[in-house]
Amino acid sequence: MSTAPRVLVLGSGVAGLCAAYELAERGCSVTVVEPAPFPGGRTSSFTDARGRGVDTGLHVVANHYANLLEVLSRLGVSHRLLWVGEHTYLRSGREPMAWSFRSWPAPFHLLRPFARMPLSPGARLRLSRVGLQVASYSQEDLAELDSLSYAEWHRRNGLQRDFTLELAEAAADAATFLTVEEAAARPVLSWIKYLVRHSRSGDVGLWRGTLAECLVDPLCRALERKGGQLLLRHAVVGLEGEGQRVKGVWVSPAETSGPVVHAGGHVPVGAAGRKLLACDFVVSAMNVQSLRAVLSPEWVHAAGLEDAMRLTTTPAMSLMLWFDRPIQPVPVGAPLVTGCAFRDFVDLARLDRQPRGAPGSVYQFVITRASSRFHDPDEAIVSDVVRDLRSIWPGAREARVVDSALERIGAAMFAAVPGAHQLRPPARTRLGNFFLAGDWTRHELNASMEGAALSGRLAADALLRELGQPGLRIHRASESTVLPALRKLGRPRRGRSPGAPREEEALA
Repeated sequence: MSTAPRVLVLGSGVAGLCAAYELAERGCSVTVVEPAPFPGGRTSSFTDARGRGVDTGLHVVANHYANLLEVLSRLGVSHRLLWVGEHTYLRSGREPMAWSFRSWPAPFHLLRPFARMPLSPGARLRLSRVGLQVASYSQEDLAELDSLSYAEWHRRNGLQRDFTLELAEAAADAATFLTVEEAAARPVLSWIKYLVRHSRSGDVGLWRGTLAECLVDPLCRALERKGGQLLLRHAVVGLEGEGQRVKGVWVSPAETSGPVVHAGGHVPVGAAGRKLLACDFVVSAMNVQSLRAVLSPEWVHAAGLEDAMRLTTTPAMSLMLWFDRPIQPVPVGAPLVTGCAFRDFVDLARLDRQPRGAPGSVYQFVITRASSRFHDPDEAIVSDVVRDLRSIWPGAREARVVDSALERIGAAMFAAVPGAHQLRPPARTRLGNFFLAGDWTRHELNASMEGAALSGRLAADALLRELGQPGLRIHRASESTVLPALRKLGRPRRGRSPGAPREEEALA
């Protein structure tokens, strides 16, 4: 009989699959439990009720996604990313603006796009001063800003309601799916800070294929080669424990046709009854709303998760449009859009995702301000997106929509509002064999695929160390040598806010 530690991983998103992959590589007997009929979580690709290939949103890879990129390299699928270093900025009433960074030492590589911004001399001076300040921020400095909204930070630093706020709105939406009034300053500035690292920090990787083909399926195959297994269509309904340890997980047949991304977290289950899966360790990679729906108050207290259960979520929407003709030319790079019904979009033809027999272009969009539009009719959202696309991109003005698919993701990520960062829990809980993964757990990154990959590796690292094994090498994004010098020469150090988490502890 095998003596390998039996590990149950709850959830098959990026966090769960990365944790499962690392643990199986180290000899653990891993079972991944997933309520959906397919793996992937918020990075799922699937066929909808009308037979169309869709997925849970437009996901891109940033240059600083060190842990995700390392996993992709080990899986041998790095070639499925198309890296673009030139981009297009689009807004109604303005000419399209192409931009890229110069190959100068950070943060001076930002001067090229900075020179093209429509700003007054005074605004440029203020933005330069504040930009150097942001470049010098350490992770502790950013954590101190968790109590402020970005809009308040913007005002306190003398920035105006001009193009700088317009770009901040795009950054807030990209980092949090929230507005600058709703989002904490920390995640928005953290997203901006990563652009300051070096001249390639603005590069974006686009997936050459579906999320399933490029990411989820390779992870699942690697897991299965190491003896791990996927248990699909099973919903977690409770824990079984003894003292301060979990002995097993209760599951029931799930009755859901898609990924579990709704805000309530509850999963419909069948009447066939439930069964207990015995285990030695549990890694919960469930999203926060699903974990909240499963844990009793007693389990929440035993695990020390009272603060974490106060986290809320924010929605997102992804729209795919099929057009009657090719839209030419294609915008350069990964377009960034402000002042429209969508934040960014991609032509799927350039990513080997043009459906066979499609007469024209197929575009995928991320809808902006999704929380305010979540319950609007599909027709209204499609109409607004088409109107705005035609206003910013001349090549689309004659194209007509022949089909559309709108995906509503009720809980795309935890809501990064002021005060939320310090509620994020570490990978270890007070229960000796119960660990957490998910982009909502405590680390220095925002909710993202990299945040999920990092959290999965942090959970695996903590579990392996509990077993007395060597831990994993956790990657951190590289930083320009100029930035530490800015910190040494810059402002005096401030005291850390009471209760603000130390990011280094999560990566120790």
